Order: sequence, then structure tokens, then C-alpha cells
Amino acid sequence: MHHNPSTYRAHSLPIHKWPIAHQEAWHQAFKKQGLFAKPNAATKWRDHSVAKTQKGNGIWLNWVMTRSGLSNEAFLSSKPEDLVTRDHVQRFIDDMAASNSTMTIYNRIQELYDTITNITPHMPKSDWVWLKAAWQNLRNDAIPVRNKLPALKEADQLEALGLKLMHEAETAPKRHYRRKEGLTDLQRALIYRDGLIIALLIRRPFRINNFYAMTIGTNFLIEETGITFDFQAREMKGKRSMTVPFPSKLLPYLERYIHHYRPILLTTSAKAKAVPAHSSGIDALWVSRDGSALTQGPLRVAIKNRTEQEFGLRIPPHWFRDASVTTLIRDKPESAKITGAILGHTDHTIVQKHYNQSQMIHASRIHYKNICELFEQSASDAIA
Repeated sequence: MHHNPSTYRAHSLPIHKWPIAHQEAWHQAFKKQGLFAKPNAATKWRDHSVAKTQKGNGIWLNWVMTRSGLSNEAFLSSKPEDLVTRDHVQRFIDDMAASNSTMTIYNRIQELYDTITNITPHMPKSDWVWLKAAWQNLRNDAIPVRNKLPALKEADQLEALGLKLMHEAETAPKRHYRRKEGLTDLQRALIYRDGLIIALLIRRPFRINNFYAMTIGTNFLIEETGITFDFQAREMKGKRSMTVPFPSKLLPYLERYIHHYRPILLTTSAKAKAVPAHSSGIDALWVSRDGSALTQGPLRVAIKNRTEQEFGLRIPPHWFRDASVTTLIRDKPESAKITGAILGHTDHTIVQKHYNQSQMIHASRIHYKNICELFEQSASDAIA
């Protein structure tokens, strides 16, 4: 089979097209074995991790099927451990390098390692030490495609944007169709929703998987004693439950959203009117323009679009976590000790990364200010 890395494009093989032995091993990894059996690590994975790892393994299997030179018969009759060889993995990495970032390649090999160690319980993990070393080395060498440091905004800048959007929704003139001016009720509701999302996300920088899926009465509790976020351990990446109060500053804005704008989102559009009243979307805190629960994709797009309109660049929601913590540490360096709790991180090296990042941002802005002052002074001297 001809091997041309420059033309390779990754595709994930659907699980129903995996070799039978691979399908069976995958499903077995998530099957609970009984009270007295040692649980497999995969049974504790979150749904997001399962989907991500399954997709990654599908990409690996598709490469083996189309690029390794293995016959179709040998591929379909293979066991998982038959395919994961050093030669195959090296060629897979080389092919991926032609059209993928170093971060993507590192993720693919980590997903392969997570898969093979969980679907081959009959083999000691020591057999895969070389593969673990590969993804760890790739991780150390991985370079993010985007350098977010110059684009990172202060937390108060992002919060101000959220408040500005909600003010705009409240004060903009109503739609005048003949003049083609003003905003419709639905447009106002969307602007207000996005403003509240931005203002809240910078004060409560939860992981986006938790943030978009908040459900009234389940993990977003509105009670007489107050409003709280209540995430169970199974919902959290770190497998630790979290109960956090809603920020008091934003309570009036939340009340306005719940009682005025959210009902508009639920009922205004043609699609929204077709949503059954008993739909699960009715309990979602964040509602789409169509009256259904706002999903992760559209939420990300909304945040990126609003930040681009304000700052001239698209800021993804996970950058809010960096902005929130780096600003906190800048203002109160001793806060570095609590950043792990805020972000849900248990690794102290990640906390250190945020501390270092906050210092770099602060230093770069002082440097920029000094340069501007020098230019201004030079211009004044020239005129004099």
C-alpha cells in the first residue's frame, strides 16, 4: 500500500465498523463486574471523556485500516494489542504531523494509551510503558496553536462587557419594522442572555461542560435560602462535588432574565412555539432562540461573537478561566493557593502556571505602557 504522509487526513472510524474483538473489548471496559471485582478505571469516566476517547481510538483504527499496509482480513480479525506496535505508532505520528498541531498529536496518543490500557486488562500496564512515555514526551513538546497571552483580557473587562450587553438589551429602542430600526423582543432576549452568561462565567469560571448544562432544580437551585450551583462528583472532571453560591452582584440580572427574557426565548420563535411544554429544555437555565436547551456549540459561538464585537478578537469561554484566576492572583498574590479549588485542579503545577501567567501579563502591560510613554516623550522632544 502506498504511504504518502503529506496527503493524510484524520477520520474517525465509527465503533460499529471496528473489528469485532475491539468492539467487545471496548464495551467490556465499561461493564461493571460485580461487587467483589476490581472496577475498571473506564467505568468512572465522564460521558465527555468516553466520547472523546472513543473518537480518538476511531481515528487510530481508521489509520491502521487505510495506512498501515495491513490487509483488510488481518485488520478485521485483529485484537487491540495486535495493532499497537512502536512501528505503527511512529508512522501514525508522522502522518498526523502533516496536517495536525503538536497538541492534537499529543491528544491522539494519549487517547490511544487510555484506550489500550483499559481494553486489554489481561495485559500488565508495564507492557505499555513505552506508549505512555511517547504521549508524555509529546505533551512536553506540544505547542498551543494560539498564543492567548497577548489576547487575554482582565476579568473586569469581560464582566463589563456582560453588563454592557444587558444594559443594551434593556435600553435599545423597540423594533420599528417600517424604519428597520431597533430590536425585536427576541433580539433583546438573546443579547441579555449572552450578557448574563459572560458576566456570570467570569465570576464563576466553571468548566464549559458544567456551565452550559445547568438545569434549574438539579444543579442550579433556586430556594428561599438563596441561589446556589450544586454539582455532584459525577458531573465534575475532578470527581469532587461542588456547591457555590450565585454571585450577589448579579442576582438582580438573574431575576430579570428568569422572569422576563427566558420566557421570551422559550415562546417567541416559530420553532419555540412547537416545543412541547413538558420538554426537558424547559428546565435548562440557558435557553436557545428556538426554545430548547442551549447546547455547548452555540454557547461558544455566542461568547466568541460578542467578544469579537467588543474587543476585535474572538475569546473562547475556556479563556475566561485564565482571565478570572490570573486577575485574582495579580490583585492578591496569596490567592494562588486557592486557584486549584476555583478551577477544579488538583495538580499544583497548573496552579503555578496561572501564577506565572499572571506575572507575565502584568509585566508585559507595564512594558507596553513604558514604551508608549517613551514614544510620546520622543514626539514632544521633536516638536520642541
